[in-house]
Amino acid sequence: MGACLLILASLAFPPDPGDDPLVNTQVVVNEFMATPSASASEAEGEWIELYNRSDDWVNLSGWRVENQSGASVVLGSYLLPPGGYYVLGTSSNYSRNGGYEPDFVYGTSFRISSTGMLRLLNPLYQTAETIDYDSTWPIATSRSCERINPGWICSISASWASAIDSFGQGDLGTPGEVNSVFQNSFAENTWAFIKAFVQ
Repeated sequence: MGACLLILASLAFPPDPGDDPLVNTQVVVNEFMATPSASASEAEGEWIELYNRSDDWVNLSGWRVENQSGASVVLGSYLLPPGGYYVLGTSSNYSRNGGYEPDFVYGTSFRISSTGMLRLLNPLYQTAETIDYDSTWPIATSRSCERINPGWICSISASWASAIDSFGQGDLGTPGEVNSVFQNSFAENTWAFIKAFVQ
């Protein structure tokens, strides 16, 4: 009985991010739109949201995102505040991109596949996070894939969910804002929480 209580107690709170290399990074991929439909073309409506989960300002100069094809986006100098969001997108044309305002435009040469990989690297070219996602992940047409909590590990589908709030021209997602599926309570989503930290 004592052992069971100890296990439950350890699950009741997220582990210290510093204890797990999968979440031991200041900046994380917090949301991505792989299959938009409200934009003029799918390519123009794709975007990625980064989030600063640390207590420090982070200069994004030299940070980069890679996809499964080896294409990469290298960020310029930008001071991201604690708790701040940074949206990378293919187009800044609000009437064509589905209705969001990117902080950084990378063009349509970088694509986000509906099944594939996104890798975030720091300025030292060290991997901060790798997200390998397949058809079992919560990726759906017109909906972004949102991280339920930026402190949860990124590598399993249980840490993610399809967006439920609309933006811009009608797709669902929260570019530049707190995720619509965000949860920070063990009681709110016990099973997803357990899967995200025990698997």
